[in-house]
Amino acid sequence: MLTINADGHPPMSRMQKPDSRRSPEMQDKRSVVPIELADVDAWLYGSVDEAQRLVRLPAPELFIAAPAA
Repeated sequence: MLTINADGHPPMSRMQKPDSRRSPEMQDKRSVVPIELADVDAWLYGSVDEAQRLVRLPAPELFIAAPAA
């Protein structure tokens, strides 16, 4: 499972409970890196540069981040 830092991602940075043993500046929010179905071949068979371009978080507006009803 590939993860990436999500400290600056509005919805994903709220998804992990803070670790009381670490200071606030040492908290590291992580998110899984989703690979779109259309990008699977580039991920598996492309160059390193092509794969690196796929390591990104989805745009925040793609998330519905609201309390469950």
